[in-house]
Amino acid sequence: MQNKSFHYATLITCLALIAVCFMPWVHYNSIDKTFSGYNVTQFATGVYYGKAGIIITGFSTLILILNLLKGTVAKNANLFVCALLVAYTFRTYILFTGSLFEGQVVKYPGIYLIIILSIVLLVCALFPLTA
Repeated sequence: MQNKSFHYATLITCLALIAVCFMPWVHYNSIDKTFSGYNVTQFATGVYYGKAGIIITGFSTLILILNLLKGTVAKNANLFVCALLVAYTFRTYILFTGSLFEGQVVKYPGIYLIIILSIVLLVCALFPLTA
């Protein structure tokens, strides 16, 4: 019975993680711009910001599909993809919040939620639905 609650928690968390990609994550005071997961902006240096939401949504969709499949291979693949998602969200956090000067970046709850929700998905993947 306990595994079924993890199964539903995975479904809800995947949808919540996709929704968080649309929330504002950080605001850079120096350029007066707010970024979310889907705010794709190209700067003069050729760097794009805001593509992280596309990759996080892709991982979340894949986790959703693997969570609905039965079989050991699907469960192991789900665990692997969840671990990749956690690593990618930590990378995203570091890239989006890194700055040279104190107070240059204002962090919004969305940047914290992507990390928390990806860790919840990893914990849920440790207890797959077996029946």
